[in-house]
Amino acid sequence: MEQNIDTIKKTNKTPLVEFNYSIGTIKISGKMISENPMEFFDQLDAMLDRFSLLQKPALTANIYLDYFNSVSSKGFLKFLRKIISVKENGVKVEINWFYQKDDIELKEAGEDYAFILQYPFNITECNDSKA
Repeated sequence: MEQNIDTIKKTNKTPLVEFNYSIGTIKISGKMISENPMEFFDQLDAMLDRFSLLQKPALTANIYLDYFNSVSSKGFLKFLRKIISVKENGVKVEINWFYQKDDIELKEAGEDYAFILQYPFNITECNDSKA
């Protein structure tokens, strides 16, 4: 039986990633403070490429970041752009950006990404970054 979930384990410098191909969801939660995040984002890109080959009708990205540094922000922008690009294959794409109550910086980061990418994000306050 084909494995339908890929996982990147959480470290002190990178978030947990769970990509469920069966239902078309990717969850990213934790901190992204790696000084060289290319390997991490290369893994995410490979997961997204695998998902694209499955020709699923929808993809939902649930992002629960506690913090990310400026080096990682460029990688996230590129990855978010790639998520949105699967729309070109007829895939419905939804991006849910969660932030902790009173964490205005992360809320604004989600709003900034949505503005830069000209794509609507669901920006939601939550009480648990592990949701």
